[in-house]
Amino acid sequence: MDFCRARESDFRHIKYEKSIIHNTALIACEDDNVIGVLEYDVNSIEEAEVTNFNISEPHKSQLAFKGLIEELLYWNPYLKRIIYNEDSNVITKDGLKYAGFRKGSVWLLDVNNNIEIFRINIEEITPEQLTVSKAKVDKVSTWVEEPEDIVITCVKIEDKVVCIDGYSRLVAAYAKGFKYVYAYLENENDSIEFYKTCMKWCEKQNIFTIEDLANRIVTQEEHERLWINKCQAYLKGYMSS
Repeated sequence: MDFCRARESDFRHIKYEKSIIHNTALIACEDDNVIGVLEYDVNSIEEAEVTNFNISEPHKSQLAFKGLIEELLYWNPYLKRIIYNEDSNVITKDGLKYAGFRKGSVWLLDVNNNIEIFRINIEEITPEQLTVSKAKVDKVSTWVEEPEDIVITCVKIEDKVVCIDGYSRLVAAYAKGFKYVYAYLENENDSIEFYKTCMKWCEKQNIFTIEDLANRIVTQEEHERLWINKCQAYLKGYMSS
């Protein structure tokens, strides 16, 4: 069983439009067939709430639910808890317990991690990306309303805090006039040398701040040509060397 974020081709399986807009729908697949869906809301920087779980093969419900919860935490490793308000019989008590939930006023999964979320001024964030997709920025701009809506992933390189995920949200935040956002550091990362290379690409094109990056919003096609293809070519060459 494989787990991933819902793609555009999977949207017909999604119950809530909000999950599509916020990119908070996950799917479980077998042989490229979607057999399970989990949707969630991020209530705060520390908390997410399961809003929908659906499985086409009930005998695989426990494994699918547990795997989807793990996928949720993969994309949101900073969360401290996940809650589920019992309003249906789709997720059984045994299924919730199997995934680590315990019963209180609601079903609760406490997440034990050592990730510290911190507030950071946007001007203090160093980019390592050359362009940003306009379509993605426009999409997140529909729901980004306050700094607490944004938690980006960063690494520390020398004395710089470098963003490695969350650029669409970050650029949308800058465009809305936010002075700060929230972030966490990914301390164990095998791609530091790649990020250093990306930073050199940015420096050559005078991209030193998020303000600089905000001037390089391009179409999705241009983003793929100018950024994604460049990264793929580099990584392909790196792997073959």
